[in-house]
Amino acid sequence: MTVYHPELRVPLGNPALHFELTRLAAANLGVCMTTALASGALSGKAHAAMITRCRGCPFAQDCVEALAEGDVPAACANRPVLCGLAG
Repeated sequence: MTVYHPELRVPLGNPALHFELTRLAAANLGVCMTTALASGALSGKAHAAMITRCRGCPFAQDCVEALAEGDVPAACANRPVLCGLAG
């Protein structure tokens, strides 16, 4: 499923893939998304925004490779939020 984001003007990627990439990026930075959501540290709306940002990223394949190695790309648009959640 490809959706166009009006601000980015690029096709958004597969929601399921980018949900998983966001979850893996969080885990690689020591953040449990379930705990962050349950505790209120992260709202559902903020979580959805993170996935949308990820879906707009043109470097998904690079991210897949970095996440498989336990890294999170420095250019990850969600990195600042995730680092904030990690403390």
